[in-house]
Amino acid sequence: MQPPEKEEGAAPEAEVLQALSRGDHKQALTLLMGLYGNAIYSYCRHMLGDEALADDAHQTTFGQVFFDLPRYRGQSSLRIWVYAIARHRCMDMLKMSRRREQHIESRETLPEVEAPELSQEERAVLGSHVKHLTRCLDALPEKVRDAILQRFMAQLSYEEMGRLSGERAATLQMRVARALPDLRKCLEAAGVAR
Repeated sequence: MQPPEKEEGAAPEAEVLQALSRGDHKQALTLLMGLYGNAIYSYCRHMLGDEALADDAHQTTFGQVFFDLPRYRGQSSLRIWVYAIARHRCMDMLKMSRRREQHIESRETLPEVEAPELSQEERAVLGSHVKHLTRCLDALPEKVRDAILQRFMAQLSYEEMGRLSGERAATLQMRVARALPDLRKCLEAAGVAR
């Protein structure tokens, strides 16, 4: 799994902090959404396995970000702060889903691949790989899947992950290290990895 590329056109966190210091919370939110909006949506999509739930979690996350911006004290980076909010919203939604005993559907629904330079055959292969990776991630326990996504999708360090989850960095590092061989075996069984 390769880390995602940085979102283009993203304003640096310094601009967000300047907007906050001016009391311009709308501008701060706009900048934060530019910085982390796509990455947060992707994180939510992989955590929840459902596009509609991911949309809700994404909107709820940034709604809470806007509401809490006046209370942001800089105890962590804005990136970690936003991811923490997203993680909590995803966990809340997963708990609600379990309580209602709803089976999460459409885990196999894939985002459209935006790569016009790829042939139709290449797109089919890429879509198949994403489908198999999603299945393999879904097979992992929730805590393990969360750690894998934080490490490789959100590109968080183990220390940042620890601050986010309240767990020790070493515990999270071990969790990821133990999960990677299982993830690789799953992908190999699907014919994706060698």
